[in-house]
Amino acid sequence: MKVVYLLQNPGIEHRTPAGWRHAVICAGPDDSYSKADLREVEDADFLVVGLEPVDERLLGAAKQLRLVQRLGRGYSNIDLDAAARRGIPVAGMPDFNAATVAEHTLMLTLALLRRVFESTLLMKAGHWPVRDVVGQGVFDLTGKTVGVVGLGAIGHAVATRISAFDARVLYTDPAIDGIVEFESAPLERLLREADVLTLHVPLTAETRGMIGGEQLGSMKTTALLINTARGALVDDLALAEAIEAGRIAGAGLDVFADEPLGPGHPLRRCRNVLLTPHTAGQTREAMERMVSMMIENLERAAAGEPPLHPIQAPAVS
Repeated sequence: MKVVYLLQNPGIEHRTPAGWRHAVICAGPDDSYSKADLREVEDADFLVVGLEPVDERLLGAAKQLRLVQRLGRGYSNIDLDAAARRGIPVAGMPDFNAATVAEHTLMLTLALLRRVFESTLLMKAGHWPVRDVVGQGVFDLTGKTVGVVGLGAIGHAVATRISAFDARVLYTDPAIDGIVEFESAPLERLLREADVLTLHVPLTAETRGMIGGEQLGSMKTTALLINTARGALVDDLALAEAIEAGRIAGAGLDVFADEPLGPGHPLRRCRNVLLTPHTAGQTREAMERMVSMMIENLERAAAGEPPLHPIQAPAVS
C-alpha cells in the first residue's frame, strides 16, 4: 500500500502503517502540481489531504486510488464530482476538533473583550497601562449577545461554552430546524444585535463573502467579529477598513482568504485585532485524534471496508 500526503506542513507521514510506502507532495503557488508530483500519485492507494487542492488533473493521474482522506472538516479544496466520476470515495473528519476550535473561539473573544494583547505589549515595553487599557474599555462576556452563524458541531460547542458565561446566544443556521436551548434568528438580526459575531459555516458558493462591507455596516460599532471557520467567508479588506474607521470594535481571526497572510496586509496593522495562523484546531490532542481517525480509515479501505465519515460515496456504474 502507498499513501501520498498532500500537505504544506508535513509531519504526520511518519505515522504511516508499518510496511506501507509513503510520499509527500505540495501544490505550487498557482495550485498546480509538478510532473514529478503527478508521477508520485500514479501508484498511490490513498491520498491524505490537508488544504492542498485535489483537482481533475491530480485525480486523473492517480490510477488505483481506494480513498481520498481529508484531514479536517471542510472539503472545498476537493473536486467531489471528479472523484465520483472515477468511483473514488472521499472521507472527512466531522467532529475530531469541535471542542478544540470552540476553545480557541472563546479565547479570542475573551482576549479581545479584556484587551489582553494590548496590555501584554505595553507591559513588555515597560509600561503600567491600567489607565490606558481601562480607558479604552474592558468588558464582561456575561450579559452580552453572541451571534453564532452556523450551529453544526463547532458552532454548537461554541454556543454551549458561551452560555456558561451567562451570555445570550442567538444563532442562524437554515440547515437546523430548531434547537430548544438556543434562540434562532435570521442573519440580519444577528448583525444588528450581536456584541460578538462568530462564524462556523463551511465555505460554499453561498457563504463565500457572506460578511462584507454591507454586513459590517449593520453591526454595532462596539461589536467584535470572530472567524475560526474559513477565511473567504469574510471580505478581509472591507473588515480592515471597517475596524480602522471605527465601524466595528475589533476582530479575532484564525483563517484568511489567502494563506499565509501577506506581510503587507492591512489586517496586520489594525488595532484590537488578534491574528492566529490557522491553529484553532491544531492542539496536540486534536492532532492525535485526527491521526487515529486517518489510520483507521486507511486500514478499513485497505481491507475493502467502506470508510467512516464519507463525504461522497463511490459512483455507481
